[in-house]
Amino acid sequence: MREVKDILFYDGDCALCNRCVRYVTSHEKNDELFFSSLQSEFARKELAKFNYNFSSPDTLVLVRDGKVYYRSTAAIDLCKYLKAPYSWGIALKIFPRFLRDWVYGIVARNRKKWWKKEYCFLPPPEMKKRFID
Repeated sequence: MREVKDILFYDGDCALCNRCVRYVTSHEKNDELFFSSLQSEFARKELAKFNYNFSSPDTLVLVRDGKVYYRSTAAIDLCKYLKAPYSWGIALKIFPRFLRDWVYGIVARNRKKWWKKEYCFLPPPEMKKRFID
C-alpha cells in the first residue's frame, strides 16, 4: 500500500457525509485522498494524535501533510482535490472562519433531520483500497 498522507474522516452514519464522500470521489482530479469513517478503529488511533474529541462526530476532519483541519476549513479544503469548476469552491475561504463555522454548525446540527434517508456509500471495487477501516 502506498503512503497515506491525505485522509478525510467523516461520520459513517450520516447520509450527508456519505453523499459528500461520493461527491468527492466523483469529481476528484486524482486518487490521492483516502477516506475513513470516524467510527473506525483507524480513526480512533490516527485522530488521537490530534486530541480529537470523539463524543460527537459532527464534523469532517481532513488530515493533510500531517496537519489537521476541521469543520468549514476541512470542507472547503476538499475543493483542492476536485477538478474545475468544483475546485473553485476554495474561494469560500475569503469569508472569516467564525462565519463559515457558524453556518457549518447549523448544517451539522440539523444534518440527520434534513437528510433522514439512510445512505451508505459503497465504493466500487477499484476504489476500496482508498477506504481505511
